[in-house]
Amino acid sequence: MGVPVFSPSPGTYATAQSVTLSTSTPGASIRYTTDGSIPGEAVGTVYAGPIAVASSVTIRAVAYLPGWTTSSVSSGTYAITGSVVAPVFSPSPGTYATAQSVTLSTSTPGATIRYTTDGSTPSETVGTMYAGAIAVASSVTIRAVAYLSGWTTSSVSNGGYAITEPKVNVTVGSREVVYDWTNDRCEDLDVPDGPARFVRAGDGTLVLFSGNAPRYYVSRGSDFSSLQRVCGQPALVSADNRTPESYENWEWLWAVYREGDKWHAFVHNEFHDATSATCRVGDSSPSNPCWYNSVTYAVSSDSGRTFTKPNAPAHVVAPAPNAWVPPLFYPSSYVAEGYFQPSSIVRGPDGYYYSLMLSIRDKSSGQGICAIRSDRLDDPTSWRAWDGSGFNLRLTSPYATGASATVCTYLPIAIGNESLSYNTYLGLYMLVGYSNMGPSTTCGFYFSLSPDMVHWGPKQMIAPARIPWCDAGPATPGVLEPVMVMYPSLIDHGDTGVNFDRTGRNVYLYYTRDNDDNLDRDLVRVPVTFTVE
Repeated sequence: MGVPVFSPSPGTYATAQSVTLSTSTPGASIRYTTDGSIPGEAVGTVYAGPIAVASSVTIRAVAYLPGWTTSSVSSGTYAITGSVVAPVFSPSPGTYATAQSVTLSTSTPGATIRYTTDGSTPSETVGTMYAGAIAVASSVTIRAVAYLSGWTTSSVSNGGYAITEPKVNVTVGSREVVYDWTNDRCEDLDVPDGPARFVRAGDGTLVLFSGNAPRYYVSRGSDFSSLQRVCGQPALVSADNRTPESYENWEWLWAVYREGDKWHAFVHNEFHDATSATCRVGDSSPSNPCWYNSVTYAVSSDSGRTFTKPNAPAHVVAPAPNAWVPPLFYPSSYVAEGYFQPSSIVRGPDGYYYSLMLSIRDKSSGQGICAIRSDRLDDPTSWRAWDGSGFNLRLTSPYATGASATVCTYLPIAIGNESLSYNTYLGLYMLVGYSNMGPSTTCGFYFSLSPDMVHWGPKQMIAPARIPWCDAGPATPGVLEPVMVMYPSLIDHGDTGVNFDRTGRNVYLYYTRDNDDNLDRDLVRVPVTFTVE
């Protein structure tokens, strides 16, 4: 029996090799090993084609044929001692108008890449191990190396990305009261407790959603100047169930999107534990500091006059990832967890529906923002959250599965998520929200831009404002109001669509003005003009 022969011959090489095995005995089979074990007729891998050798290895092989004596073992040691090819960037380093998703690769099989973004030099032990696309939302230099055991580490690749996202000048006009609590309310709790949303009904009239739980009223009018509160029938009355797994507790219509005669809604749902001794016993309202959030679904078939929740509790879109457990002690401030306050719903140019929602993993965590996407609005289970690589994560209820659910991957966004639109003037998604807290932050309302709903650019100011947790102060130049404000949203009065999910250059900023730090809240709007520098 002819012993296996190696080609190319065993030895030292500067690059990866493709090794073939052969025997002079017709019809014989070959088995080989690379782990140091001895091959035999039943041991090792059956040779079926060239063996890729990217790093140093010893190949042992035997040839065999039924009725013949198995060959002796042939051994071939290959030392691969070349240099790893330096990482390549895609897209190429350069100047871009929007955030980018940068991938790194090397043509050396089996090599690992590490990179830095802080100016330090990466190595086999320094830097972040590359595992997927790098989100680049602001100007940065990425430095990367590739390495492989037994090889010389590659040279450092440098990729400078300048994100020159459109610098937009913002002009803000005079205030106009849209809803005056003193004169327009249906009852004392009828306050604008959420971002303003508009939907155009089939007869062309406008419906304004900006209400409160437990009885949520809307306003209607033939145009933006004739809106009147409809007090005869709330559009949604909170179920006020006292169990977290019902997902029907205190309920706000938070985002509405009309398709034909169906008005689909995201409901912001709050469960406040009214039975546990460490919560406010007997009080299921938002005054109770024990706060368990979820986003659910409701639908209207009567032009937004009344909404129902089909198949509850299966109407839940984004249930809190953990089952509710009361705190050990009565909290000194609110203890919250779950998903809540979804943005407006936007249909992107790709045909998918998008929204952003706030998330608090558990009572001890800070909040983040999740992106969700669906191709249909009538199925609450169709929404998928961003998991870091795609919209793949289904948000499941711990009461249905018996286990805690995986939480979405938070987006690197520097503002809140109150209002989402696709801005046709800039050709980008536009998010409007509060500023974050911090010593270098000017308190107010900001916007951020994105090409894909995942990679968001730096925040740009609309106007300074006094926010309960970030007070610009009444003397700040250009401050929107001398009192506290909340819930910013952008509405383009010139949008001819049904759902006002498109904004342009000339829009209106709507917000809630808190006149007395209690119930006296008005809905106010100011005209805003964007101009690209």
